Amino acid sequence: MAASAERRPNSSGIARLSIGQVLASLQDEFPDLAHSKLHYLESEGLITPERTPAGYRKYTRDDVDRLMFVLRAQRDRFWPLKVIKEHLFEHGVDSEVTSIASRPGPTSTIQAVRLDRRGLARRAAVEEGFLEELEQYGLLAEGLLFYGSAELEIVTSARDLAEEGLHPRHLVMLRTSAEREAHMIGSVARPRSRSGDSAARGEAEDFARDLGESMIALHSAVLRTKLRDS
Repeated sequence: MAASAERRPNSSGIARLSIGQVLASLQDEFPDLAHSKLHYLESEGLITPERTPAGYRKYTRDDVDRLMFVLRAQRDRFWPLKVIKEHLFEHGVDSEVTSIASRPGPTSTIQAVRLDRRGLARRAAVEEGFLEELEQYGLLAEGLLFYGSAELEIVTSARDLAEEGLHPRHLVMLRTSAEREAHMIGSVARPRSRSGDSAARGEAEDFARDLGESMIALHSAVLRTKLRDS
């Protein structure tokens, strides 16, 4: 077992954080992170915070670094927890997620971004009016202060299609299909979070993510076969 995969001792003089402090410190990068997610990752052995005599969790800097690696591997590479655990066992957190060779998965090359509206338009090389058009047809969420990699991919893909004559008004069926798929996945994942156990809610979130990845892979494969046969 690689030495870096062991739980490293806490650096002297670094305070241990409560779960609330950890969530607050990661709020900007992971605004949807909740207690349930941390409890689930702990139950799966991916993070191991210390416990006070009263049972409260306390996180060291190493714990937070490990947590950030896990969250980024899921978000940026769509790695399943099994793959993340294997990587941590072999390498620890000493390599950046974005520098690691992509694992299988149709969304494995997505990189993390955080852009304001003007930055999104500039990065995607479109006018802000194009963003308004995407919002009008429900392809881009309205009222966001910041946009991530998913929104950037929506805008750039829609731009490429528009250049070939398929404008946002032609893509409503794609939005409708995605909404139906999300509802289907939610109906399967939701029962896993009804136990009232916060770890179960975190498990349901990860289960839905994995189902979504499989749905994307299936959709891509079916589309390729239809294009081949057309």
